[in-house]
Amino acid sequence: MLPDKDLSVFESIYNAYFPVLYNYVVQIVKDRAEAEDIVGDVFLKLWEERETITIQSSLKAYLFKSAYNHSINLLKHKKVHGQYENYFHHLGLLTETETNCPLSGLIEKELTEILKNAIEKLPPQCRMIFNMSRNESLTHEEISKKLNVSVNTVHMQIRRALSKLRVALKDFLSLALLFISSTVYTSHSIIL
Repeated sequence: MLPDKDLSVFESIYNAYFPVLYNYVVQIVKDRAEAEDIVGDVFLKLWEERETITIQSSLKAYLFKSAYNHSINLLKHKKVHGQYENYFHHLGLLTETETNCPLSGLIEKELTEILKNAIEKLPPQCRMIFNMSRNESLTHEEISKKLNVSVNTVHMQIRRALSKLRVALKDFLSLALLFISSTVYTSHSIIL
């Protein structure tokens, strides 16, 4: 268990392990941006669960195992996402010539609304930092200077926002796929 609310201990752990975990994850996922996200998620989980977490072996072993598990989950997700993308492409929903399709417009509108609502539900500082990063395209360092907070705080707030947005969008994607599948099945039945 990490000391309760001891930010300096957490920052020293973060500074000591982030580079080695990052290099480890890059070797697994083969993408630097995704590796940074994964390692950020590992530290976010460590921080958020610091009061309840029980580490059986060593902190180093826990961090590496957690990074490995996050990496494998990402690779599985990418494989499934690739299958869905191929499916959507096959349906003509992702091609530029078919953007007039009412179904793709409906899905895009609904996705935009869900994303907007999910961002509005973020805690104020988290939402502000996320918007500065995504909408104003500011770097973590620029946000840190503007808000007079540490770069680590910026990084953790963005990870928190992305984590919450993933959860908010998870159900939408499942429903959209179900709707599309039933629509395609129905249209093919009529043709037959």
